Amino acid sequence: MNAILNAIYRGFQQLRTTHRWPTILSISGKIVLLSSLAAASLVTGVKVLRLLEPAELFIFDHLVRSTADRPPDERITIVGITEADVQQYGWPLEDAVMADLLAKIQVHQPRVVGLDLYRSSFRPPGSDALIEQLAAENLIAIYNVGSAPGGQGEVPAPPTVEAERVGFNDIPTDTDGIIRRNLMFVQGPDGGYYSFALRVALAYGDSPPLSLTYDYDHLFAGDTAIRVLSGNEGGYHGVDSSGYQILLRYRGRYSPARELSISQVLSGQFDPDWLTDNVVLVGTIAASLKDRFYTPFSFNQDDDLTMAGVVIHGHMVSQLLDVLEGEPALYQFMPLWLEVIWLWGWCLTAASLATALKRPSLLPISGAFLFIALAGLGWVGVANLIWVPLAEPVTGVVVTLITVLGYKLFYRSTHDPLTGLPNRESFINRVQQALKQSTKEADAAPVIVAFLGIDRFKVINESLGHQAGDMVLQMIAQRLKQHRPNDSQVARVGGDEFALLLKGVDANAAGALMDTLQDNLSAPLMLGTQKLPSTISLGVAITQPGFQHKPADLLRDAHTAMYRAKALGQSRFEVFAAGMLTEAVNRLQLESDLISALDNQEFLLYYQPIINLRTGMIAGFEALVRWHQKDRGFVLPSAFIPAAEETGLIMALGQWIFREACCQLRRWHDMFPQYQHLTMSINLSNRQFSQPDLVAHIQAALQDTKVRGNCIRLEITESMVMGDVDAAIDLMLKLKALDLRLAIDDFGTGYSSLSYLHRFPMDTLKVDKSFVGRLEKSHEDQAIIHTILTLGQQLGMDVVAEGVETAAQVAMLQREHCDYGQGYFFAKPLPSDEALALLQNHQPSQIHHLC
Repeated sequence: MNAILNAIYRGFQQLRTTHRWPTILSISGKIVLLSSLAAASLVTGVKVLRLLEPAELFIFDHLVRSTADRPPDERITIVGITEADVQQYGWPLEDAVMADLLAKIQVHQPRVVGLDLYRSSFRPPGSDALIEQLAAENLIAIYNVGSAPGGQGEVPAPPTVEAERVGFNDIPTDTDGIIRRNLMFVQGPDGGYYSFALRVALAYGDSPPLSLTYDYDHLFAGDTAIRVLSGNEGGYHGVDSSGYQILLRYRGRYSPARELSISQVLSGQFDPDWLTDNVVLVGTIAASLKDRFYTPFSFNQDDDLTMAGVVIHGHMVSQLLDVLEGEPALYQFMPLWLEVIWLWGWCLTAASLATALKRPSLLPISGAFLFIALAGLGWVGVANLIWVPLAEPVTGVVVTLITVLGYKLFYRSTHDPLTGLPNRESFINRVQQALKQSTKEADAAPVIVAFLGIDRFKVINESLGHQAGDMVLQMIAQRLKQHRPNDSQVARVGGDEFALLLKGVDANAAGALMDTLQDNLSAPLMLGTQKLPSTISLGVAITQPGFQHKPADLLRDAHTAMYRAKALGQSRFEVFAAGMLTEAVNRLQLESDLISALDNQEFLLYYQPIINLRTGMIAGFEALVRWHQKDRGFVLPSAFIPAAEETGLIMALGQWIFREACCQLRRWHDMFPQYQHLTMSINLSNRQFSQPDLVAHIQAALQDTKVRGNCIRLEITESMVMGDVDAAIDLMLKLKALDLRLAIDDFGTGYSSLSYLHRFPMDTLKVDKSFVGRLEKSHEDQAIIHTILTLGQQLGMDVVAEGVETAAQVAMLQREHCDYGQGYFFAKPLPSDEALALLQNHQPSQIHHLC
């Protein structure tokens, strides 16, 4: 089976490398075609070896037994020698008894008398009378060819009977000992040799008997053509079909005709019409005489289920009489070409069904349905004298189902189920093969691995849902398959990440290929009626001569380069350089240290004062987190805050910051009654803002620290509230219900709409430091700050200017009636003890004088 799966997989890969086949057949279509062809070929090979013939014969017998019995043939009467007759008249019968029996029969003018008894010599008394009876023109005698029952050799017919009234008895048996065929005629000198049944059937017709001719595969009795059986028809696979044979049609499991015993005939205890103008067959039916044979109705080897030789001859004669009278009595068989289509058709059906099923648990039910359909067609066929091979398609269906199931399991282990592309493990194996090939060639082109990531895919997943994200992945995968460079291989190696293997391309050409690929992949995506932007960041890793490369390392390097491309602005590609790996390792180490930093109490808060520009008094502080790592010292917030966002640690860190800032404010309120108005500004991150239990955590912290809500100002960026405006407003209202103050941080740098701003329950606008820093040099920035201050006043909001560094800036902000200032001009962010000292030593008049 592994050989079959590998052959199918190689064939599938070969089809994939062509340019026409992918447009003609889908992946499922190729699986169906290849698996059905492979299964049909395998079954055909098994058939040639005759391994399926026993199963075909077994199924045929069951179907024959399941059909209704035909009524007794009224043209035939069997006079059987019963056990009682043997007891009464002895065995073998004396000539006088035989002569008397034949005379009693002939009185009623039967059309044919078939003497199915071996009688090569006379047994007086009564021999003369028997000779006289044997001379009757309507009597057909029998002779045995080969070995007769009881181990005798050839048994000739009675010597006084002419050859034209003698038929041979040579009934072929199959390998299982069952009689299913009727040998009617064998070519030979003087017109050939006729079977006993054929002689009787021909003699039944008009006198003289029908003439018999023949060709290669037909017997002709007058105008009636009898097509004979070949060795590979029906369920036979190379059976000995020498001579002229037909498949025997049994009328039923019992006698094909009415039966009389010798005693009944000799005593006259019968209806004369049973004999008049009929075929009368005389033979033994007593079991003790051992003239019994196995038939399709013998479903085991029990002697009670055997059939007497004269009864079998009755079935044969009945069938031939129907044939000669033009009645349908011969089995029909599929020609070879139709049998091939029959087999492949079922394999194709099974492959289609197995491929279409998404749940493997339904496969047995589907297989059972196919088997029932096959059995039903087979039964209908046998009932209408058509022998349809069933073991072949049954085996083909089983092989096909196993093959498709095995292939699907094999395919799923090497391919991504969503996009149909090879998966990471499969891609690494292909890179390994490419590396091995390149080492064998001295001047081989480098092996190039490109790593592709979809820009802003996370936004699509979170805003439109994972189903939309899956559709985007499928569309990108389809584009990759369509636009990938020739002789390249593509795979999906991660959530929104793909990889490309290039062979036979030099490093200079790789850049142009990446540019072209990016252009082709960057066309907007249509998701229903919605058009989505589509940009890709790529990282490229190229093998270097003289270095030993590993597939996983090459993929890692391309991945690192891709992240560098994203960091530098997305929608671009970067080629891996050694420094990138060091940077990536450092980033990983940073994230690892970050996880343990909270447990090790390595974080601390610094506090930067916010000054009332009208009074010069300290209005509050902004809490800013700092990380003091034991090995690195202080780590810049710009380095660890993004890492905390990506790892999700920002959730726990944000809760700690809020609670610690509240505790500090509580201490200052307790220490300085004159600073009860003091507020604490605390930043919220994107991840925190979407945290379901954010309000509950804040409420618990306020209750535990006994800080009033109106002393806490939460700073939120514009981008955080513009994603889902209604949800953002709902959350802000819940926060306002805790009496918290809300501020929009870095106002003017985001994408907020003024039409939404008045709907937000904000208390404060914080002017970004980039505007304040250019205040002395840029009239445009002065105008922007003037506009923001006017807007804040109109909306009833306080305005805080960030990044104040000079006295001139303070003066200008005062002239514009800005409420608060924050920056290094007043104080840098301070640890808690220095902030305490600032509160203790603060002189509002001095700061007001500077302002």
